[in-house]
Amino acid sequence: MLLRGSVFVHLDPRIEDVAVPPWFREQPQLVLQIGLDMAVPILDLKVDDEGVRGTLSFNRSPWFCTIPWEAVFALQDDSGKGMIWPEALPAEIQAELAREAGLAPPPAPSAELIEGLMDDEEPEEPKRPSLRVVEGGVDQSAPPLDAGIPRVPHLRLVK
Repeated sequence: MLLRGSVFVHLDPRIEDVAVPPWFREQPQLVLQIGLDMAVPILDLKVDDEGVRGTLSFNRSPWFCTIPWEAVFALQDDSGKGMIWPEALPAEIQAELAREAGLAPPPAPSAELIEGLMDDEEPEEPKRPSLRVVEGGVDQSAPPLDAGIPRVPHLRLVK
C-alpha cells in the first residue's frame, strides 16, 4: 500500500506503548496518514514487525510517533481500499456500529434532555398548510403555475 501512495492508519491511541501527541491519547480512535512521498516528508518512517514509527507533522509541528500493531484496527489506502481487524476495534466503535446496524438499542437520553422534556410548558402545535377541494380537478380561479415567469429563449444548433 505504501508503494502506491499514502496509507491511513486507524488506531486506538489509548493502547499501551502508543506514542502520539497527548491531546489525542483519550480518544477511542485516531487516524494518521503515512507515506513515502508526503507533502511533509517522513524521513525516519519505519514499518516493521513491531509497528509503525516516525516523525509525523501535527499542525506543522513534528512529533515522533510509535504505533504498535496491537493498537491498529484498520489500514486504508488513498482509494478507500484496505483491511480491518474487527476484533481489534475499540468498544466505543463496536457499539456505534451495532447501533447503526440496528443490533443495539440507542443510548439512554441525557439528564438534560429529560429535564427539557419535563417542562410544564405545552409545546406549540405546528401549523399545517390548509388544503381545499377543487371540483373537477382544476381550479380555474388560480393563476397558472408559470404566471409571472418570463419565458427563457433557447438556442438550437443549425449546421
